[in-house]
Amino acid sequence: MKYANERKQFGVLISTFGAIKHKLAEQVIYLFAAESAVYRVSKDIDDLMESMKSECGDKGRASIEAISHYADEAEILKVVGSEMLDYNADEAVQIHGGMGYSAEMDVERGYRDSRINRIFEGTNEINRLLVSDTAMKRAMKGDFDLFGEAEKLFNGLDKINDGKVNGETYFQEKHRYIRNFKKVILLCMHGAVKRFGKNLVNEQEVMNNITEMMMATYLSESLALRVEKLEGLNLPVSIYKDMLDVYVYDTSGKVRKSGTDAVYSFDVSESASLVANAVDTLTKVNGINIKDARRRIADKLIEDNLYRF
Repeated sequence: MKYANERKQFGVLISTFGAIKHKLAEQVIYLFAAESAVYRVSKDIDDLMESMKSECGDKGRASIEAISHYADEAEILKVVGSEMLDYNADEAVQIHGGMGYSAEMDVERGYRDSRINRIFEGTNEINRLLVSDTAMKRAMKGDFDLFGEAEKLFNGLDKINDGKVNGETYFQEKHRYIRNFKKVILLCMHGAVKRFGKNLVNEQEVMNNITEMMMATYLSESLALRVEKLEGLNLPVSIYKDMLDVYVYDTSGKVRKSGTDAVYSFDVSESASLVANAVDTLTKVNGINIKDARRRIADKLIEDNLYRF
């Protein structure tokens, strides 16, 4: 940010360019969303740990059980966190231009150091597969009713709608979108298991499609919960609503693409078109001016001259 506020091109600061503002805003949104998910999982683990500790009286066992319970979320955060870091480091180099490639700039070291995170502690490819696989295995063990809900959705494909109701508040609308994204995930899991059965583990492309939807949806929900909580504390949240608007809007596109790819990867029959139509219906969101939303986020960053969100 500081470099963009100092570097001039064509006689003006590069931080005034729309393309640079887009990059800056994307970095902020991605970071804030990932951070929201980290806070959420951390609190969930702490709460479960306290609950288990009071039940069994064994702090060590309670810690292990609580952390194990949120293994899926930890896998999501490992992938999301490392890829967010890589994205931000890469864009930081780009904003610095040729200077960003020079060893005399701190950003060059950040770029080099960030890359290893997608490899160690389990490669992101392995963790992506584990995200969807862990969720389905937990469902099969009876931890939650994933396949029952999926079956209901699949049997009612002709009745699926976006669930919109009159008089929705801002956050009610956002949470409805997120519920719909989850329905797409359920439909894809149901179809994939029905088509491949135990061989699904070998269909890594489909597993990755499901994981991409799970990660984007989890971050969308985490971000929505955080912004809603901030508003409940009577704090100014307009800039955070801009982040939420952009992130949910982008997530709808990711879920639509990954969901449709998954559907046609496990089914090309007439029923596939019905599921694909359901995916399209469940990923519809109201249009927003994401260009202006991003510019408002970037303008705050530019004015503060550092990350202060």
